[in-house]
Amino acid sequence: MVNDSTSKEAYLFAYHKCVKAGKLTGKTMIKLLKWAVVKGWNKISASNTNRHGKQRIKQLIRKDQGVTSVDVSKTELRDFQKVARKYGVDFAVVKHLNEKPPVYSVFFKAKDQDAITDVIRAYTQKKLMKEQRPSLLEHLHKLKEKVASAPRKVIHRAKEKVR
Repeated sequence: MVNDSTSKEAYLFAYHKCVKAGKLTGKTMIKLLKWAVVKGWNKISASNTNRHGKQRIKQLIRKDQGVTSVDVSKTELRDFQKVARKYGVDFAVVKHLNEKPPVYSVFFKAKDQDAITDVIRAYTQKKLMKEQRPSLLEHLHKLKEKVASAPRKVIHRAKEKVR
Protein backbone atom coordinates (compact mmCIF):
# COMPACT_ATOMS: atom_id res chain seq x y z
CA MET A 1 0.00 0.00 0.00
CA VAL A 2 2.86 2.35 0.78
CA ASN A 3 4.56 1.46 -2.49
CA ASP A 4 1.35 2.02 -4.46
CA SER A 5 0.91 5.52 -3.09
CA THR A 6 4.60 6.29 -3.63
CA SER A 7 4.49 5.11 -7.23
CA LYS A 8 1.32 7.13 -7.82
CA GLU A 9 2.99 10.25 -6.41
CA ALA A 10 6.09 9.60 -8.53
CA TYR A 11 3.94 9.22 -11.64
CA LEU A 12 2.10 12.49 -10.94
CA PHE A 13 5.38 14.27 -10.21
CA ALA A 14 6.88 13.01 -13.50
CA TYR A 15 3.75 13.95 -15.43
CA HIS A 16 3.77 17.53 -14.13
CA LYS A 17 7.51 17.91 -14.76
CA CYS A 18 7.13 16.56 -18.30
CA VAL A 19 4.26 18.88 -19.05
CA LYS A 20 6.34 21.83 -17.82
CA ALA A 21 9.52 20.84 -19.64
CA GLY A 22 7.85 19.40 -22.70
CA LYS A 23 10.15 16.38 -22.71
CA LEU A 24 11.71 14.03 -20.18
CA THR A 25 15.46 14.60 -20.02
CA GLY A 26 18.13 12.60 -18.22
CA LYS A 27 18.46 15.15 -15.42
CA THR A 28 14.71 15.23 -14.87
CA MET A 29 14.63 11.45 -14.72
CA ILE A 30 17.46 11.33 -12.14
CA LYS A 31 15.72 13.97 -10.00
CA LEU A 32 12.50 12.01 -10.26
CA LEU A 33 14.13 8.75 -9.15
CA LYS A 34 15.95 10.43 -6.25
CA TRP A 35 12.73 12.05 -5.10
CA ALA A 36 10.82 8.76 -5.30
CA VAL A 37 13.47 6.82 -3.37
CA VAL A 38 13.72 9.39 -0.58
CA LYS A 39 9.96 9.79 -0.33
CA GLY A 40 9.39 6.03 -0.37
CA TRP A 41 12.01 5.23 2.29
CA ASN A 42 10.62 7.86 4.64
CA LYS A 43 7.11 6.42 4.34
CA ILE A 44 8.19 2.80 4.77
CA SER A 45 10.33 3.47 7.84
CA ALA A 46 7.65 5.67 9.40
CA SER A 47 4.92 3.08 8.85
CA ASN A 48 6.82 0.37 10.77
CA THR A 49 7.87 2.38 13.81
CA ASN A 50 5.00 4.76 14.48
CA ARG A 51 2.14 2.29 14.90
CA HIS A 52 0.46 2.41 18.29
CA GLY A 53 -2.66 0.84 19.73
CA LYS A 54 -4.44 -1.98 17.92
CA GLN A 55 -2.49 -3.60 15.11
CA ARG A 56 -1.95 -6.92 13.38
CA ILE A 57 0.05 -9.64 15.10
CA LYS A 58 2.76 -9.52 12.40
CA GLN A 59 3.28 -5.81 12.94
CA LEU A 60 3.57 -6.36 16.69
CA ILE A 61 6.10 -9.17 16.28
CA ARG A 62 8.16 -7.10 13.80
CA LYS A 63 9.04 -4.71 16.60
CA ASP A 64 11.43 -7.43 17.93
CA GLN A 65 10.55 -6.98 21.58
CA GLY A 66 8.73 -10.25 22.26
CA VAL A 67 5.03 -10.66 22.98
CA THR A 68 2.88 -11.82 25.88
CA SER A 69 -0.79 -12.74 25.72
CA VAL A 70 -3.99 -12.62 27.76
CA ASP A 71 -7.20 -14.53 26.93
CA VAL A 72 -10.41 -12.48 26.84
CA SER A 73 -14.00 -13.40 25.95
CA LYS A 74 -15.93 -11.57 23.23
CA THR A 75 -18.16 -9.66 25.64
CA GLU A 76 -15.13 -8.30 27.48
CA LEU A 77 -13.06 -7.51 24.39
CA ARG A 78 -14.49 -4.08 23.64
CA ASP A 79 -14.00 -2.70 27.15
CA PHE A 80 -10.54 -4.24 27.28
CA GLN A 81 -9.55 -2.49 24.03
CA LYS A 82 -10.79 0.86 25.34
CA VAL A 83 -8.65 0.57 28.46
CA ALA A 84 -5.62 -0.61 26.46
CA ARG A 85 -5.91 2.39 24.09
CA LYS A 86 -6.24 4.71 27.08
CA TYR A 87 -2.90 3.47 28.44
CA GLY A 88 -1.22 3.69 25.00
CA VAL A 89 -0.28 0.01 24.84
CA ASP A 90 0.46 -1.67 21.51
CA PHE A 91 -1.66 -4.81 21.17
CA ALA A 92 -3.01 -7.31 18.65
CA VAL A 93 -6.21 -9.36 18.89
CA VAL A 94 -6.39 -12.94 17.58
CA LYS A 95 -9.56 -15.07 17.59
CA HIS A 96 -9.36 -18.77 18.50
CA LEU A 97 -11.25 -20.52 15.71
CA ASN A 98 -11.63 -23.93 17.34
CA GLU A 99 -13.54 -22.78 20.45
CA LYS A 100 -17.30 -22.43 20.26
CA PRO A 101 -17.90 -19.51 22.60
CA PRO A 102 -15.48 -17.10 20.93
CA VAL A 103 -12.29 -16.57 22.91
CA TYR A 104 -9.74 -13.96 21.88
CA SER A 105 -6.06 -13.72 22.73
CA VAL A 106 -4.78 -10.19 23.19
CA PHE A 107 -1.04 -9.97 22.51
CA PHE A 108 1.11 -7.20 24.00
CA LYS A 109 4.75 -6.23 23.65
CA ALA A 110 6.73 -7.85 26.46
CA LYS A 111 8.42 -4.49 27.04
CA ASP A 112 5.07 -3.02 28.15
CA GLN A 113 4.71 -5.45 31.07
CA ASP A 114 4.11 -2.68 33.66
CA ALA A 115 1.54 -1.00 31.46
CA ILE A 116 -0.16 -4.36 30.87
CA THR A 117 -0.57 -4.93 34.60
CA ASP A 118 -2.06 -1.44 34.92
CA VAL A 119 -4.41 -2.14 32.00
CA ILE A 120 -5.59 -5.41 33.54
CA ARG A 121 -6.04 -3.76 36.96
CA ALA A 122 -8.02 -0.84 35.48
CA TYR A 123 -10.12 -3.21 33.39
CA THR A 124 -11.02 -5.46 36.33
CA GLN A 125 -11.83 -2.41 38.44
CA LYS A 126 -14.11 -1.08 35.69
CA LYS A 127 -15.80 -4.47 35.37
CA LEU A 128 -16.38 -4.71 39.15
CA MET A 129 -17.87 -1.21 39.18
CA LYS A 130 -20.35 -2.26 36.49
CA GLU A 131 -21.38 -5.34 38.48
CA GLN A 132 -21.77 -3.43 41.77
CA ARG A 133 -23.74 -0.61 40.22
CA PRO A 134 -27.37 -0.70 41.42
CA SER A 135 -30.03 -1.48 38.86
CA LEU A 136 -31.68 1.60 37.43
CA LEU A 137 -34.98 -0.21 36.87
CA GLU A 138 -35.17 -1.29 40.51
CA HIS A 139 -34.54 2.27 41.63
CA LEU A 140 -37.25 3.51 39.25
CA HIS A 141 -39.79 0.98 40.61
CA LYS A 142 -39.04 2.07 44.19
CA LEU A 143 -39.62 5.70 43.27
CA LYS A 144 -42.93 4.81 41.56
CA GLU A 145 -44.11 3.02 44.70
CA LYS A 146 -43.12 5.97 46.85
CA VAL A 147 -45.05 8.39 44.64
CA ALA A 148 -48.10 6.08 44.58
CA SER A 149 -48.18 5.76 48.38
CA ALA A 150 -47.81 9.51 49.02
CA PRO A 151 -51.08 11.34 49.84
CA ARG A 152 -52.39 13.42 47.01
CA LYS A 153 -53.47 16.98 47.40
CA VAL A 154 -57.17 17.44 46.74
CA ILE A 155 -57.95 20.35 44.48
CA HIS A 156 -61.44 21.93 44.63
CA ARG A 157 -62.45 23.56 41.43
CA ALA A 158 -65.46 25.77 41.68
CA LYS A 159 -66.34 28.79 39.64
CA GLU A 160 -67.17 31.91 41.51
CA LYS A 161 -69.79 34.18 40.08
CA VAL A 162 -68.69 37.75 40.10
CA ARG A 163 -71.09 40.62 39.44
